[in-house]
Amino acid sequence: MKIKKWTQFVAALAVTAMLCFPFAANAGRNCNETAPDAAKTQKAIQFARQVRDTLEVSGANVAAIGRIGSDQSKRGVRYTHVGYLLRDHTAGAWTVIHELNACGSGNSDLYDDGLANFYMDDLFEFETRIVIPSPSMQDRLGKALTGPSKRALHEPTYSSIANPWSLLYQNSNGWIIEILASAVAGTDEVRNREQAQRWLREHQYRPGKIHIGGGERAGARLFTPNVRFGDHPDTAWQEQLYEVNTGDAALDFLRRIDPESREIVQRLDGKAVVSTKAIVTGNSTTPRNDIPLVTAKPPAQAPSQPVVPPVAKPPAMSADAGSQRAQLLQSIQGLVVSYACRPQGYLNQCRQLERATCERQVADAVLRCFATVSDQQLSGGSEQAAMLQMQEIGYCAVERLDADFVGQAARTAQGIPCPKIRDYQYKAP
Repeated sequence: MKIKKWTQFVAALAVTAMLCFPFAANAGRNCNETAPDAAKTQKAIQFARQVRDTLEVSGANVAAIGRIGSDQSKRGVRYTHVGYLLRDHTAGAWTVIHELNACGSGNSDLYDDGLANFYMDDLFEFETRIVIPSPSMQDRLGKALTGPSKRALHEPTYSSIANPWSLLYQNSNGWIIEILASAVAGTDEVRNREQAQRWLREHQYRPGKIHIGGGERAGARLFTPNVRFGDHPDTAWQEQLYEVNTGDAALDFLRRIDPESREIVQRLDGKAVVSTKAIVTGNSTTPRNDIPLVTAKPPAQAPSQPVVPPVAKPPAMSADAGSQRAQLLQSIQGLVVSYACRPQGYLNQCRQLERATCERQVADAVLRCFATVSDQQLSGGSEQAAMLQMQEIGYCAVERLDADFVGQAARTAQGIPCPKIRDYQYKAP
Protein backbone atom coordinates (compact mmCIF):
# COMPACT_ATOMS: atom_id res chain seq x y z
CA MET A 1 0.00 0.00 0.00
CA LYS A 2 1.43 3.39 -0.96
CA ILE A 3 2.31 5.85 1.82
CA LYS A 4 -0.37 8.36 0.78
CA LYS A 5 -3.10 5.71 0.70
CA TRP A 6 -1.86 4.29 4.01
CA THR A 7 -2.06 7.76 5.56
CA GLN A 8 -5.59 8.20 4.28
CA PHE A 9 -6.52 4.75 5.57
CA VAL A 10 -5.11 5.51 9.03
CA ALA A 11 -6.91 8.86 9.11
CA ALA A 12 -10.17 7.16 8.18
CA LEU A 13 -9.68 4.63 10.96
CA ALA A 14 -9.10 7.45 13.43
CA VAL A 15 -12.35 9.13 12.41
CA THR A 16 -14.15 5.79 12.58
CA ALA A 17 -12.88 5.16 16.10
CA MET A 18 -14.00 8.58 17.31
CA LEU A 19 -17.40 8.41 15.66
CA CYS A 20 -18.21 4.80 16.42
CA PHE A 21 -17.02 4.64 20.01
CA PRO A 22 -18.04 7.93 21.68
CA PHE A 23 -19.59 5.86 24.46
CA ALA A 24 -16.09 4.65 25.21
CA ALA A 25 -15.19 8.05 26.56
CA ASN A 26 -15.93 9.05 30.13
CA ALA A 27 -18.54 6.33 30.57
CA GLY A 28 -21.41 7.32 28.38
CA ARG A 29 -20.60 10.90 27.53
CA ASN A 30 -18.96 12.56 24.56
CA CYS A 31 -15.20 13.02 24.72
CA ASN A 32 -13.90 16.05 22.89
CA GLU A 33 -12.02 19.30 23.41
CA THR A 34 -15.13 21.47 23.36
CA ALA A 35 -16.85 22.25 26.64
CA PRO A 36 -20.66 22.30 26.66
CA ASP A 37 -22.02 25.68 25.63
CA ALA A 38 -23.94 27.95 27.99
CA ALA A 39 -27.30 26.83 26.61
CA LYS A 40 -26.56 23.16 27.26
CA THR A 41 -25.26 23.95 30.73
CA GLN A 42 -28.45 25.82 31.52
CA LYS A 43 -30.52 22.92 30.20
CA ALA A 44 -28.53 20.48 32.32
CA ILE A 45 -29.22 22.48 35.47
CA GLN A 46 -32.90 22.85 34.59
CA PHE A 47 -33.17 19.14 33.86
CA ALA A 48 -31.44 18.21 37.11
CA ARG A 49 -34.00 20.28 39.02
CA GLN A 50 -36.88 18.52 37.25
CA VAL A 51 -35.40 15.11 38.00
CA ARG A 52 -34.79 16.07 41.62
CA ASP A 53 -38.45 17.12 41.96
CA THR A 54 -39.54 13.78 40.51
CA LEU A 55 -37.27 11.91 42.91
CA GLU A 56 -38.51 13.86 45.90
CA VAL A 57 -42.13 13.09 45.13
CA SER A 58 -41.37 9.41 44.49
CA GLY A 59 -40.69 8.71 48.15
CA ALA A 60 -37.46 6.86 47.26
CA ASN A 61 -34.15 6.91 49.11
CA VAL A 62 -32.13 4.95 46.52
CA ALA A 63 -32.57 4.79 42.75
CA ALA A 64 -30.72 3.81 39.58
CA ILE A 65 -30.53 6.42 36.84
CA GLY A 66 -29.46 6.23 33.20
CA ARG A 67 -28.46 8.95 30.73
CA ILE A 68 -27.95 9.17 26.96
CA GLY A 69 -24.35 10.29 26.61
CA SER A 70 -24.13 9.61 22.88
CA ASP A 71 -26.27 8.28 20.06
CA GLN A 72 -25.76 4.51 20.04
CA SER A 73 -29.12 3.72 18.48
CA LYS A 74 -27.51 1.87 15.57
CA ARG A 75 -26.12 -0.58 18.13
CA GLY A 76 -29.49 -0.96 19.82
CA VAL A 77 -28.36 0.97 22.90
CA ARG A 78 -30.26 3.95 24.30
CA TYR A 79 -28.94 4.57 27.81
CA THR A 80 -25.17 4.52 27.64
CA HIS A 81 -24.34 5.14 31.30
CA VAL A 82 -25.95 4.34 34.66
CA GLY A 83 -25.33 5.59 38.18
CA TYR A 84 -26.88 4.99 41.58
CA LEU A 85 -28.58 7.81 43.46
CA LEU A 86 -28.56 8.19 47.23
CA ARG A 87 -30.98 10.66 48.75
CA ASP A 88 -29.12 10.86 52.07
CA HIS A 89 -25.42 11.20 51.25
CA THR A 90 -22.67 13.05 53.06
CA ALA A 91 -21.91 14.91 49.79
CA GLY A 92 -25.48 16.21 49.56
CA ALA A 93 -29.02 15.11 48.80
CA TRP A 94 -29.43 12.94 45.69
CA THR A 95 -25.76 12.29 45.05
CA VAL A 96 -24.89 10.11 42.05
CA ILE A 97 -22.39 7.31 42.69
CA HIS A 98 -20.85 6.00 39.47
CA GLU A 99 -17.71 4.89 37.69
CA LEU A 100 -16.01 7.22 35.20
CA ASN A 101 -12.87 6.92 33.14
CA ALA A 102 -10.59 9.84 32.37
CA CYS A 103 -11.13 11.07 28.83
CA GLY A 104 -8.75 9.29 26.45
CA SER A 105 -7.30 7.02 29.13
CA GLY A 106 -7.66 3.38 30.06
CA ASN A 107 -8.26 3.90 33.78
CA SER A 108 -11.35 4.64 35.85
CA ASP A 109 -12.37 5.62 39.36
CA LEU A 110 -15.54 5.91 41.43
CA TYR A 111 -17.09 9.34 41.92
CA ASP A 112 -19.77 10.87 44.12
CA ASP A 113 -21.30 13.54 41.88
CA GLY A 114 -24.04 16.11 42.13
CA LEU A 115 -27.13 15.48 40.03
CA ALA A 116 -26.46 18.54 37.84
CA ASN A 117 -22.94 17.27 37.07
CA PHE A 118 -24.43 13.99 35.91
CA TYR A 119 -26.24 15.84 33.10
CA MET A 120 -23.51 18.36 32.33
CA ASP A 121 -21.41 16.16 30.06
CA ASP A 122 -22.59 17.40 26.67
CA LEU A 123 -25.29 14.74 26.46
CA PHE A 124 -26.80 13.63 23.19
CA GLU A 125 -30.33 13.99 24.55
CA PHE A 126 -31.85 15.27 27.79
CA GLU A 127 -33.75 12.16 28.75
CA THR A 128 -33.21 9.99 31.79
CA ARG A 129 -34.49 6.58 32.84
CA ILE A 130 -35.01 6.20 36.58
CA VAL A 131 -35.64 2.83 38.22
CA ILE A 132 -36.90 3.06 41.79
CA PRO A 133 -36.34 -0.28 43.55
CA SER A 134 -38.72 -1.73 46.10
CA PRO A 135 -38.09 -0.55 49.70
CA SER A 136 -36.26 -3.77 50.63
CA MET A 137 -34.04 -3.52 47.54
CA GLN A 138 -33.32 0.13 48.33
CA ASP A 139 -32.08 -0.91 51.77
CA ARG A 140 -29.79 -3.56 50.28
CA LEU A 141 -28.38 -1.22 47.64
CA GLY A 142 -27.83 1.52 50.21
CA LYS A 143 -25.74 -0.83 52.34
CA ALA A 144 -23.73 -2.04 49.34
CA LEU A 145 -23.01 1.52 48.16
CA THR A 146 -21.81 2.67 51.56
CA GLY A 147 -19.97 -0.50 52.56
CA PRO A 148 -16.80 -2.33 51.47
CA SER A 149 -18.45 -3.73 48.32
CA LYS A 150 -18.28 -0.30 46.69
CA ARG A 151 -14.49 -0.52 46.27
CA ALA A 152 -14.11 -4.29 46.33
CA LEU A 153 -16.11 -4.61 43.11
CA HIS A 154 -14.29 -1.83 41.23
CA GLU A 155 -11.62 -2.64 38.64
CA PRO A 156 -9.67 0.51 37.64
CA THR A 157 -8.41 -0.95 34.33
CA TYR A 158 -11.13 0.32 32.03
CA SER A 159 -12.59 -0.76 28.73
CA SER A 160 -15.85 0.61 27.43
CA ILE A 161 -16.62 -2.76 25.81
CA ALA A 162 -15.34 -4.87 28.72
CA ASN A 163 -16.43 -8.50 28.57
CA PRO A 164 -19.08 -8.93 31.31
CA TRP A 165 -17.69 -12.40 32.11
CA SER A 166 -14.01 -11.46 32.42
CA LEU A 167 -12.06 -9.98 35.34
CA LEU A 168 -9.47 -8.20 33.15
CA TYR A 169 -11.36 -4.96 32.58
CA GLN A 170 -14.54 -3.23 33.67
CA ASN A 171 -16.78 -0.54 32.23
CA SER A 172 -19.01 1.78 34.24
CA ASN A 173 -22.15 -0.32 33.80
CA GLY A 174 -20.20 -3.44 34.79
CA TRP A 175 -19.59 -1.91 38.22
CA ILE A 176 -23.31 -1.06 38.45
CA ILE A 177 -24.45 -4.61 37.73
CA GLU A 178 -21.86 -6.25 39.99
CA ILE A 179 -22.84 -3.97 42.89
CA LEU A 180 -26.43 -5.04 42.30
CA ALA A 181 -25.37 -8.70 42.52
CA SER A 182 -23.67 -8.04 45.84
CA ALA A 183 -26.68 -6.14 47.16
CA VAL A 184 -29.16 -8.90 46.29
CA ALA A 185 -27.01 -11.89 47.22
CA GLY A 186 -25.38 -10.35 50.30
CA THR A 187 -21.69 -10.12 51.16
CA ASP A 188 -21.64 -13.69 52.46
CA GLU A 189 -22.14 -14.89 48.89
CA VAL A 190 -20.69 -12.03 46.80
CA ARG A 191 -17.56 -10.30 48.05
CA ASN A 192 -15.54 -9.96 44.83
CA ARG A 193 -16.01 -9.65 41.08
CA GLU A 194 -15.62 -13.36 40.35
CA GLN A 195 -18.43 -14.20 42.77
CA ALA A 196 -20.56 -11.36 41.40
CA GLN A 197 -20.23 -12.61 37.81
CA ARG A 198 -20.99 -16.18 38.88
CA TRP A 199 -24.14 -14.98 40.64
CA LEU A 200 -25.20 -12.97 37.57
CA ARG A 201 -24.81 -16.04 35.34
CA GLU A 202 -26.83 -18.16 37.74
CA HIS A 203 -29.62 -15.58 37.70
CA GLN A 204 -29.70 -15.31 33.90
CA TYR A 205 -28.37 -11.77 33.56
CA ARG A 206 -28.17 -10.93 29.86
CA PRO A 207 -25.66 -8.26 28.79
CA GLY A 208 -26.16 -6.18 25.69
CA LYS A 209 -24.77 -7.42 22.38
CA ILE A 210 -23.22 -4.90 20.01
CA HIS A 211 -21.88 -5.32 16.49
CA ILE A 212 -18.36 -4.08 15.84
CA GLY A 213 -17.01 -4.56 12.32
CA GLY A 214 -13.42 -5.24 11.40
CA GLY A 215 -12.68 -1.65 10.34
CA GLU A 216 -14.19 -0.23 13.51
CA ARG A 217 -12.23 -2.71 15.60
CA ALA A 218 -8.94 -1.84 13.97
CA GLY A 219 -9.55 1.89 14.36
CA ALA A 220 -10.50 1.51 17.99
CA ARG A 221 -7.39 -0.55 18.76
CA LEU A 222 -5.11 2.01 17.16
CA PHE A 223 -6.59 5.24 18.43
CA THR A 224 -8.80 4.66 21.48
CA PRO A 225 -6.98 3.56 24.66
CA ASN A 226 -10.24 2.85 26.53
CA VAL A 227 -11.50 0.25 24.03
CA ARG A 228 -9.87 -3.15 24.60
CA PHE A 229 -10.74 -6.40 22.85
CA GLY A 230 -8.37 -8.83 24.57
CA ASP A 231 -10.90 -10.08 27.11
CA HIS A 232 -13.44 -11.23 24.51
CA PRO A 233 -13.56 -14.81 23.18
CA ASP A 234 -12.62 -15.76 19.61
CA THR A 235 -16.28 -16.22 18.73
CA ALA A 236 -16.86 -12.49 19.31
CA TRP A 237 -14.13 -11.66 16.79
CA GLN A 238 -15.46 -14.16 14.27
CA GLU A 239 -19.10 -13.09 14.57
CA GLN A 240 -18.25 -9.39 15.12
CA LEU A 241 -20.75 -9.47 17.99
CA TYR A 242 -19.59 -8.52 21.47
CA GLU A 243 -21.30 -8.92 24.83
CA VAL A 244 -21.12 -5.64 26.76
CA ASN A 245 -22.63 -4.28 29.95
CA THR A 246 -24.87 -1.50 28.64
CA GLY A 247 -27.03 0.90 30.60
CA ASP A 248 -30.15 -0.69 29.11
CA ALA A 249 -29.09 -4.19 30.20
CA ALA A 250 -28.29 -3.07 33.75
CA LEU A 251 -31.60 -1.24 34.25
CA ASP A 252 -33.61 -4.05 32.62
CA PHE A 253 -32.04 -6.61 34.95
CA LEU A 254 -32.78 -4.49 38.01
CA ARG A 255 -36.43 -4.37 36.95
CA ARG A 256 -36.53 -8.13 36.39
CA ILE A 257 -34.76 -9.11 39.61
CA ASP A 258 -36.94 -6.69 41.58
CA PRO A 259 -40.50 -7.06 40.19
CA GLU A 260 -41.85 -4.45 42.63
CA SER A 261 -39.57 -1.76 41.22
CA ARG A 262 -41.02 1.29 39.47
CA GLU A 263 -39.75 3.17 36.45
CA ILE A 264 -39.86 6.81 35.39
CA VAL A 265 -38.62 8.17 32.06
CA GLN A 266 -38.12 11.92 32.42
CA ARG A 267 -37.55 14.34 29.56
CA LEU A 268 -36.60 17.99 29.53
CA ASP A 269 -39.98 18.91 28.06
CA GLY A 270 -41.52 17.91 31.37
CA LYS A 271 -43.33 14.84 30.14
CA ALA A 272 -42.76 11.51 31.82
CA VAL A 273 -43.91 7.93 31.54
CA VAL A 274 -44.30 5.81 34.67
CA SER A 275 -44.17 2.02 34.79
CA THR A 276 -45.32 0.91 38.21
CA LYS A 277 -44.64 -2.79 37.69
CA ALA A 278 -42.71 -5.19 35.48
CA ILE A 279 -44.11 -8.38 34.01
CA VAL A 280 -41.54 -11.15 34.31
CA THR A 281 -41.67 -13.91 31.70
CA GLY A 282 -38.67 -16.24 31.60
CA ASN A 283 -35.61 -14.05 31.13
CA SER A 284 -37.40 -11.09 29.59
CA THR A 285 -38.97 -8.05 31.13
CA THR A 286 -41.96 -6.28 29.65
CA PRO A 287 -42.93 -3.00 31.32
CA ARG A 288 -46.62 -2.45 31.88
CA ASN A 289 -48.81 0.45 32.91
CA ASP A 290 -46.77 2.86 30.79
CA ILE A 291 -49.16 5.77 31.13
CA PRO A 292 -48.24 9.35 30.14
CA LEU A 293 -48.42 11.70 33.10
CA VAL A 294 -49.60 14.42 30.72
CA THR A 295 -52.85 13.70 28.92
CA ALA A 296 -52.11 13.80 25.20
CA LYS A 297 -55.69 14.11 23.90
CA PRO A 298 -58.04 16.96 24.77
CA PRO A 299 -61.50 16.10 26.05
CA ALA A 300 -63.91 15.29 23.25
CA GLN A 301 -66.23 18.02 24.46
CA ALA A 302 -65.78 20.71 27.07
CA PRO A 303 -68.25 20.37 29.95
CA SER A 304 -71.14 22.80 29.86
CA GLN A 305 -70.78 23.50 33.57
CA PRO A 306 -67.10 23.81 34.51
CA VAL A 307 -67.51 23.51 38.26
CA VAL A 308 -65.13 21.74 40.63
CA PRO A 309 -63.84 18.72 38.67
CA PRO A 310 -65.07 15.27 39.59
CA VAL A 311 -62.52 13.32 41.60
CA ALA A 312 -61.83 9.66 41.11
CA LYS A 313 -61.57 7.48 44.18
CA PRO A 314 -57.90 7.47 45.17
CA PRO A 315 -56.13 4.14 45.52
CA ALA A 316 -55.68 3.09 49.14
CA MET A 317 -52.16 3.53 50.50
CA SER A 318 -50.44 0.29 51.40
CA ALA A 319 -47.10 -0.83 52.77
CA ASP A 320 -45.58 -0.03 49.39
CA ALA A 321 -46.22 3.68 49.90
CA GLY A 322 -43.80 4.77 47.19
CA SER A 323 -45.63 2.76 44.53
CA GLN A 324 -48.97 4.07 45.72
CA ARG A 325 -47.68 7.64 45.61
CA ALA A 326 -46.64 7.17 41.98
CA GLN A 327 -50.07 5.79 41.06
CA LEU A 328 -51.85 8.57 42.91
CA LEU A 329 -49.68 11.24 41.29
CA GLN A 330 -50.49 9.76 37.88
CA SER A 331 -54.23 9.92 38.64
CA ILE A 332 -54.13 13.48 39.91
CA GLN A 333 -52.05 14.75 37.00
CA GLY A 334 -54.31 13.12 34.43
CA LEU A 335 -57.38 14.62 36.10
CA VAL A 336 -56.10 18.15 36.75
CA VAL A 337 -54.33 18.57 33.41
CA SER A 338 -57.35 17.62 31.33
CA TYR A 339 -59.66 19.83 33.39
CA ALA A 340 -57.41 22.87 33.85
CA CYS A 341 -56.39 22.99 30.18
CA ARG A 342 -59.82 22.50 28.59
CA PRO A 343 -60.90 25.14 26.03
CA GLN A 344 -63.42 26.77 28.37
CA GLY A 345 -61.05 26.63 31.32
CA TYR A 346 -59.61 29.53 33.26
CA LEU A 347 -56.03 29.10 32.02
CA ASN A 348 -57.12 29.16 28.40
CA GLN A 349 -59.59 32.05 28.64
CA CYS A 350 -57.74 34.33 31.06
CA ARG A 351 -54.10 33.36 30.60
CA GLN A 352 -54.18 32.39 26.91
CA LEU A 353 -52.03 29.33 27.56
CA GLU A 354 -51.70 27.19 24.44
CA ARG A 355 -52.80 23.65 25.22
CA ALA A 356 -49.43 21.88 24.99
CA THR A 357 -47.79 24.57 27.13
CA CYS A 358 -50.67 24.43 29.59
CA GLU A 359 -50.43 20.64 29.92
CA ARG A 360 -46.70 20.73 30.51
CA GLN A 361 -46.83 23.50 33.10
CA VAL A 362 -49.84 22.14 34.98
CA ALA A 363 -48.32 18.65 35.18
CA ASP A 364 -45.13 20.11 36.61
CA ALA A 365 -47.09 22.27 39.07
CA VAL A 366 -49.11 19.25 40.25
CA LEU A 367 -45.89 17.34 40.88
CA ARG A 368 -44.53 20.19 43.00
CA CYS A 369 -47.74 20.53 44.99
CA PHE A 370 -47.99 16.77 45.45
CA ALA A 371 -44.46 16.67 46.90
CA THR A 372 -45.61 18.70 49.91
CA VAL A 373 -48.31 16.18 50.91
CA SER A 374 -47.25 13.45 53.34
CA ASP A 375 -48.20 9.79 53.11
CA GLN A 376 -50.31 10.25 56.24
CA GLN A 377 -52.32 13.01 54.60
CA LEU A 378 -52.91 10.84 51.56
CA SER A 379 -53.95 7.72 53.44
CA GLY A 380 -55.48 9.06 56.65
CA GLY A 381 -59.08 10.06 57.27
CA SER A 382 -62.22 9.32 55.31
CA GLU A 383 -62.65 8.86 51.58
CA GLN A 384 -64.19 12.32 51.42
CA ALA A 385 -61.12 13.79 53.10
CA ALA A 386 -58.87 12.04 50.59
CA MET A 387 -60.85 13.42 47.66
CA LEU A 388 -60.70 16.92 49.13
CA GLN A 389 -56.93 16.52 49.42
CA MET A 390 -56.78 15.68 45.70
CA GLN A 391 -58.82 18.79 44.90
CA GLU A 392 -56.50 20.94 47.00
CA ILE A 393 -53.54 19.70 45.00
CA GLY A 394 -55.31 20.75 41.82
CA TYR A 395 -56.08 24.21 43.21
CA CYS A 396 -52.47 24.54 44.38
CA ALA A 397 -51.20 23.74 40.88
CA VAL A 398 -53.34 26.44 39.23
CA GLU A 399 -52.34 28.95 41.90
CA ARG A 400 -48.67 28.28 41.17
CA LEU A 401 -49.21 29.07 37.50
CA ASP A 402 -51.43 32.02 38.33
CA ALA A 403 -48.66 33.64 40.38
CA ASP A 404 -46.79 34.39 37.15
CA PHE A 405 -49.68 36.45 35.79
CA VAL A 406 -50.32 38.93 38.60
CA GLY A 407 -52.24 41.98 37.39
CA GLN A 408 -52.99 40.53 33.97
CA ALA A 409 -56.25 39.70 32.19
CA ALA A 410 -59.00 40.83 34.57
CA ARG A 411 -61.57 39.77 31.95
CA THR A 412 -61.79 37.30 29.12
CA ALA A 413 -62.06 38.31 25.46
CA GLN A 414 -65.83 37.94 25.87
CA GLY A 415 -65.83 40.36 28.81
CA ILE A 416 -66.39 37.76 31.54
CA PRO A 417 -64.61 38.66 34.81
CA CYS A 418 -61.75 36.21 35.35
CA PRO A 419 -62.35 35.82 39.11
CA LYS A 420 -65.70 34.23 38.33
CA ILE A 421 -64.01 31.58 36.23
CA ARG A 422 -61.08 31.27 38.63
CA ASP A 423 -63.28 30.23 41.54
CA TYR A 424 -64.65 27.31 39.46
CA GLN A 425 -68.24 28.36 40.12
CA TYR A 426 -68.86 30.04 36.78
CA LYS A 427 -71.44 28.37 34.55
CA ALA A 428 -70.90 28.79 30.84
CA PRO A 429 -73.84 30.34 28.94
